[in-house]
Order: sequence, then C-alpha cells, then structure tokens
Amino acid sequence: MIKGKLLFTILAIMSVNQAFSQSAEKRLGIELSGGLNEYQGDLGSALFFAKKPNYQGVGYSLSYYLNPNIDLAFFGSGGDVGFFTQLPYVIPELSDAYFRANVATVNGGIRFKFLKDKPFTPYIMLGAGGIYLHSNVSQDPNSYTGAAGNVAGGFGLQYSVNESFGFRYQSTFNYTFNDIWDGQPYAYLVHTRNKNNDAFAFHSLGFFINLPYGESAGMSGGSIKDKDKDGVTDKLDKCPKTQPWQLPVDEDGCPRDSDQDTIPDYQDSCPYQFGPRKFNGCPDKDNDGIIDSKDRCPEKAGPIENNGCPDTDGDGIIDIEDQCPAVKGPKEFNGCPDTDGDGIEDRKDKCATVAGPAEGEGCPDSDGDGVYDNKDVCPKVAGPTTNKGCPEIKKEVVERIALAAKGINFETGSDKILAESFDDLDNLVKILNEYKEAKVSIEGHTDNVGVPAENLTLSQKRSDAVKAYLVSAGISETRLTATGYGDTKPIADNKTKPGKAKNRRVDFKLAY
Repeated sequence: MIKGKLLFTILAIMSVNQAFSQSAEKRLGIELSGGLNEYQGDLGSALFFAKKPNYQGVGYSLSYYLNPNIDLAFFGSGGDVGFFTQLPYVIPELSDAYFRANVATVNGGIRFKFLKDKPFTPYIMLGAGGIYLHSNVSQDPNSYTGAAGNVAGGFGLQYSVNESFGFRYQSTFNYTFNDIWDGQPYAYLVHTRNKNNDAFAFHSLGFFINLPYGESAGMSGGSIKDKDKDGVTDKLDKCPKTQPWQLPVDEDGCPRDSDQDTIPDYQDSCPYQFGPRKFNGCPDKDNDGIIDSKDRCPEKAGPIENNGCPDTDGDGIIDIEDQCPAVKGPKEFNGCPDTDGDGIEDRKDKCATVAGPAEGEGCPDSDGDGVYDNKDVCPKVAGPTTNKGCPEIKKEVVERIALAAKGINFETGSDKILAESFDDLDNLVKILNEYKEAKVSIEGHTDNVGVPAENLTLSQKRSDAVKAYLVSAGISETRLTATGYGDTKPIADNKTKPGKAKNRRVDFKLAY
C-alpha cells in the first residue's frame, strides 16, 4: 500500500512539474516501439485484425520540435509480414497461396499534433522514404530480395508523463512502390482482389524520451545562455527578466497563466479558474460582487447580506432554504404559505382557501354531517358517512325512476326515441335536479332476437340517445355515463313474448 502511494505521488509530481510533450527546451525526441504488422495486397487484406496471421515488428522514430503543433520526424519499422489464402484454381495443389517477408522501412516526414501542452495529444504523421524486402512465396522456389520506394501515413495518441518522457500508440500504413513481394504481380490473371501495389500496416505501442539539443540545451560556446535561469534559453525567451521565484514559466519563458485570464499563476489566487483582476483571478460567475468560493449561490446573483443568494419572493428566506421560493411564506413552514391561516401550510391543506381543522386535512365540515368537505360528495347537504355525506335516495324515488324508465320507447330497430317517451324523460330530469350531486348510469338492453353484435351496437346507440336528451334538458354531461349491454343482461325469459318485452329496456342508476 505504501509503495503504491509513493508511486502515485511520484507520477503526480512528474505530471505537473513541467510542460507536456516536446518543447523548445526538449527539441530532440527518440522513440522505440513494438507491435503487429498486417498485410494489404493482391492476396487480400488483414488490416485492423480482419484476418490472421499478424506478425510482430519493431519501430523507431527520431523527431525534432519545430513548434507546438509540428515535429519533423525520421521514422520506420522492421519485422515480418505475411498472408495465407486460397485462390480459385482448378488444380488443388495451386490453390493455396501464401508468403512471408522480412521488411524494413525508413521514412522522413512530419508529425502534426492537434493539441498542445496537454498530457493526451492526438496526432497524424505523413512521410516518404524506402523499404527493403526479403520475401518467400509459396508458388516460387526462389526468394525475392529488393528495395523500393515507400510512402507512409498514420495516426496516433501520445500520453506525456512530463516534458521528458511518455508513451505512444500509433497505426502507420506503408504503401510500397512494389507489387511482387507477395508473389502476385498485377499482370497475373488471379490478380482480382486489389489492383494497387502491396502495402502493410504497423500497429505499435512504445515509449519516447525528449532531450535538449543545440541551443535549446542551454550551451553556446561553452557558456549557458539563460540569464533569468527559468529553463528557457535567451534566444527563445520572450520574458528574459523573469526570476526563479516567478516559476513555473510557459514555453515562451513568461510566467505561466494556466487559465488565460492575463494574471500569472504566481499572482493568481485561482490559477486554474478564469477570473477578473479585481478578485485576484478568482471567478464570480453570477456577477454579484461575491467570488464563487465565498458565494453560497454561485450560479444566481444575490446580495452580500444573503451570502450571494437571492430571495425571490422577499419573505426573508433565501431561495436555497425556501421550499416555496416563488411564494411568500413564514419560516415555520420553510417559506411556504398558509393562505387560510388554519395552521396547515397550503401544500398539505386539502382546502387551502378555507380554514379547517387538522383532522379534516385543513377542510371544514360545511353541512355539519360529520364528513369533512374534502371527502363529502355533497358538502352543502347533510348526509350519512355511509353515503359519502350525501342524503340517501328514498325508496319512492327509486320507484319513480324505474317507472319513468319503463316509459322510454324507440322506433323498431332504431335509436330514435318515440315522442310518447318525452314525458317520462322529463320526469327523470326533475328527479336528477333534486339530487344534483348524484352520478347517473344509463344502461341499454335488448332481447336476444337478431345478431348479438348488432344488439350490442343498438343498445349503445339507444343509451347515447337518452344521454343526449338529458344533456339537452340541462343535466351536466359530467354526471352521465351511457353503456350498452345488448342481450347480455336479461331480467326475464327470452323464450316468451312478455319476457322479451321486459328485456328491451333502459335502466337508470343513481350513485354518489
């Protein structure tokens, strides 16, 4: 455990001690790597692990720093490349085609880095040079040895532990000016898979070190030319009078300003956060005059007396402590209101505008029937608890409803109500107006004559017709539901004519 912590501490110090990657002070870079070679040519392709075999190889590079984005690079690799496939020959002995070649490349070009002074840096490489080949092929007893031109392009990602050391992953594609080292030149009839020259890719993982070179090494004629001793040679130093106590410096030799707020890190109280000079480089995101480190609400402006937090509703409770920040309320309810003053805050009060006791959840019992208004379906008319606070529907009323329902008739096979039924419907309207809080269920029924599905449809239409009449007479539609049951609920025997007549009916049910 102790060794692990020590290693972590060393790496952390290394990672922040100096700038990342090559720099004006460490111009010369040397890299060694190892990886896999993959073939692409007339026999087929194994690129990006599409097909085995993949052979091992080693790589190298020597680079020279030009500027934060560009390095000159001398790079290459060596190792084996091979491939195996079966060609469409009639003679089985000639169908297997394979080769294995020893290759070595040398290229010169550039490395372009997309980010600068960052530990992780993606880049691309371009170059040209030559390749040396020694190849053995399956269908040729003689080996091929020769050299050819080569162009190379690649991409990679480097991680710099510090200015002097780091690691790279890279994929390089080598396109050779040779089409015979895999044993299948373009002129052959079997050449159908790839009409380009033979090529290969080298995927590698390696490490690099950066060294001072020339004047960047700080030597000229035996004397050190870094007058301010900040690690940047005088020729490259744009701030030649910096003092050691002002370090660290950037690649130009000027005091480093990590957050780019024009305040050098050694003067910046918040060196990694952009901030104005009046706050010594520390941010004030909401511009309320209180720096974020001392602001309880750094994203929203607020006065100093509230430690930078707003009080939107002006109730004396800052928003981050106010459970109802947009509406005034007392502290006892965490800033939430009690509109009716009954000691129950509005969020928990079922009757927020009318005072009521706690046992009624803030609601009164307006009709004094022992059922509080929030549960009383008829809050203005007394009724028993068993009937939700509404008066019981008298037996004689139920009989009047049943009698009226019997008088509702329709044209045969139709949902058109006969005029002779209007008086009975008007009697139903009067009863419903006597029990204004009651809900009404209109149920349509038929006998079993005809197709059941058609009977169901007809009963629904007749229920809807009765509902439409009651609505036209002033009964609220929200009180009414209409349902057709067809011949599914008979109340008499459908085998007799009187029974069928009783089954053709419309029922009304009142409930709370």
